[in-house]
Amino acid sequence: MKTWVALLFLGISAACGADTTPTPAATRAPDETAALDVLHKAGEAQATYFKINRRYALTFDELVEAHLLSADPSTVQTGYDFKLRPAADAQTYRLLVVPGNSTTGARHFFTDQTGVIRAESGKEASADSPEVK
Repeated sequence: MKTWVALLFLGISAACGADTTPTPAATRAPDETAALDVLHKAGEAQATYFKINRRYALTFDELVEAHLLSADPSTVQTGYDFKLRPAADAQTYRLLVVPGNSTTGARHFFTDQTGVIRAESGKEASADSPEVK
């Protein structure tokens, strides 16, 4: 009976033009420890991928498919958005990590093929940002 009622509601909502897209779970507060863990794992995965393929992965999906990462990093798990930016020739890459919730004072992170993790408070991190010790 509950299923029938839910289907009826969805049908009526769709007919009325209501948005029936489920709302995403509330964004988790940024967890720096989790983000740094992902940065370390992604750097190791990229280094291994490069040794095997003579280029860096273009997407996290490539690293997952190669069994070098267990899953694509998610905002739901860490509270951070991960943006992998490979160069056109895939001989270098940048990984930008920004808090999913822009109202917090959480740090932003950056790493690249050097493996050095850098951070900034309140703004996007870059290769010129201070190194995380």
